[in-house]
Amino acid sequence: MPESYFTKSMEYKKPEPRHKLCGQWGLVTLKQRGRDNFLVRYGMQVEAGLTYSAACAKLGQALMHQLACDGDLTNG
Repeated sequence: MPESYFTKSMEYKKPEPRHKLCGQWGLVTLKQRGRDNFLVRYGMQVEAGLTYSAACAKLGQALMHQLACDGDLTNG
């Protein structure tokens, strides 16, 4: 079951217990814990217990938001 929570720090130190780091792009990280169980972290916000398709959506949203905040995307 998906859950959303916030960490106390934006600093990435190590994967959550029993998670494997799959990729990191600035403040965005993707981690996997077993088959079809993913976690997406963007800054202090964590979305855990995601299916593959839900993780794709959350990862895409986080990456595009980060790019927009950095001025690399334009909406309009």
